[in-house]
Amino acid sequence: MNKVTVDPKNKFNNVEKETIFLKAIYDLVNDMVNYEIIKLIGNDSHSETRFKSITHQKYFNIMLLDFLSDTNFFGSKLSYQQALLAICRSPKFNSDNSISSLMLATNELIEWLEKEITVQKVWFPSIEIETNLSIKRVEFIRICGNISKHNFTRLQGVAVDLIKIFKRNQIGLDEEGALLILGEFYDWFHANIFSYHSSAIAEFLNNVRWGIYDYLRPEFIGSIVYETNEHPKKYHYTFPRGILNNFAKVCYWELMNDIRSAPYMRRFQVGRYLKMSY
Repeated sequence: MNKVTVDPKNKFNNVEKETIFLKAIYDLVNDMVNYEIIKLIGNDSHSETRFKSITHQKYFNIMLLDFLSDTNFFGSKLSYQQALLAICRSPKFNSDNSISSLMLATNELIEWLEKEITVQKVWFPSIEIETNLSIKRVEFIRICGNISKHNFTRLQGVAVDLIKIFKRNQIGLDEEGALLILGEFYDWFHANIFSYHSSAIAEFLNNVRWGIYDYLRPEFIGSIVYETNEHPKKYHYTFPRGILNNFAKVCYWELMNDIRSAPYMRRFQVGRYLKMSY
């Protein structure tokens, strides 16, 4: 059994932290990859997702920004993908290598996000520059998510990010120019490239959701206790030794309820042609 240790910076031990992160991640994926936001069409390995409207695409990008941003819940900055990596390295509920599917899904997602791509002949008319722009996928997703979420008066941080990216591409850009091209960048990278990648992103996130389900299913089976045989059956969960904090207990209970049934969206594999560019 894993040793339970308490982080001196807060009141949560390592088991509780994993539980809270898994609940938060599972909820975020459910908010992004669902049938209210996207339509799943085609058959494996030629599946595809489509947003039901432009507004749904913006919402998806905003929620994805939240997933890719740092959280300070435990007193130090940590993104959800970093939390997933930490969980995969030292899983607290692992049973007969049940972590394997989540580990694979996490590694594939992070590897894809960190890939630096080059977009050919990007035209920014406001500053009269056409360039082949090299940028990490996670960078343009975050930038587009912020533009989707905020009015331009709250995008100074995005302007700073654009200046750094342009500098890396040996292109001089000041704050005025960065603010001028916000809409043009958004048109290129949100309306076109993010839209193209949306099916692949949905597949990666759905795989994470299924990975969490596979990982925690043995824990659910060992934890649930049915109190009667009547319908509906009354039940309770046996909390693990490390779950002491009341908030962590609520997260564990709700997480186990999530795992009672399989994710409502099936596993799917996106067509190769939706992963070949950018």
